[in-house]
Amino acid sequence: MEPEDDRKLKKLLLEWKVEDAPRSLDERVLGARKPWWKVLIHGSVPMPVPAVLCFTVLFVAMAAALVRSASRAAPPAPAVSSTTGLADFRPVHSVQVRIMRGGYADN
Repeated sequence: MEPEDDRKLKKLLLEWKVEDAPRSLDERVLGARKPWWKVLIHGSVPMPVPAVLCFTVLFVAMAAALVRSASRAAPPAPAVSSTTGLADFRPVHSVQVRIMRGGYADN
């Protein structure tokens, strides 16, 4: 929690207005506002060098894996007949059923 004096000071600063202050004062103190597209083109994000190196190594490894997986050609799919039918179907003449006992059936 912040002390009561800090809260009062913050409230007072929010209400305080400087009369007859030149517009150039805001620009000198706050800096000139740039259009958003200039910020996108000329902006920068400060990052530590080790983080940049880690991202670079990760990016190169991902690119190498992508290139390697793309270079492996998938084996061609087996030729499948587009028509199916029962022309070559032959019924079974005799059915032999064998019952095998073992494993857990002996318990």
